[in-house]
Amino acid sequence: MDKDQDSSSDEKDTKANLVKQPDNTSILNTFSIINSSQKWSPQSLHDKNRKSAFQPYRQCIQSTTVLTNLQRGNTQAETLIPQKIELNFHTKAGQGELTDQDIIDEKDIDVADSNGLSALHWACAYGQYNTVELLIKYGSDINKLGPAEESPLILAASGGHHEVVKLLLSCNADVNHEDHLSNTALMYAAKGNHPHTCHELLQNGANFAICNLSYDTALSIAEENNSTSAQIVLVNHILSVMQNQDKREESQ
Repeated sequence: MDKDQDSSSDEKDTKANLVKQPDNTSILNTFSIINSSQKWSPQSLHDKNRKSAFQPYRQCIQSTTVLTNLQRGNTQAETLIPQKIELNFHTKAGQGELTDQDIIDEKDIDVADSNGLSALHWACAYGQYNTVELLIKYGSDINKLGPAEESPLILAASGGHHEVVKLLLSCNADVNHEDHLSNTALMYAAKGNHPHTCHELLQNGANFAICNLSYDTALSIAEENNSTSAQIVLVNHILSVMQNQDKREESQ
């Protein structure tokens, strides 16, 4: 079972546990914002627009005045036999259905699909914890990059898959890797309003001061997107860093 929490539960837990947001006007003013019409890539990192594969068939309305051959008894009814759908390696990873045998049978565990993504990318993007764990066990490249230089950690952070992010970081994923627009995992987590993920990244060395190509930081991105819970986590962390720095300077 997927261990991840969705962003809504993520937000509720954080609001209950974190102190109220301090006055951060001075902090926000230190991060200049240059607006850009296109800041985020790849565009489909989130799965919120994913549609179910089990949509019901639309029933056709038949005329009540015309009899079909089947209704007249001229055609023998055939019993439909369900056909087994073969899923490829990457689709199984995204759906959390990869097995040990699937991985053993695959010549290259990090083979890229037509989108340039590995099975680990797919599993991380959809928060499939058990599959991520299995792929890492068999030696999947934890820092393999996609066509937009997106890492598995960036995809997991973008979806707010906290447990997957935690697992990747424990296996030495590059916490400050920047994609082709210089966006980091922390920036994507801030944009998606995933406070637990932001906290996990910060505790593992994520640099909140990094600017992307639009000169945005994780904090300014959280503010722009009204990601209030993520913003609280970022502000509290920044204040803590500043206070510790002041104490070190005083002790010297």
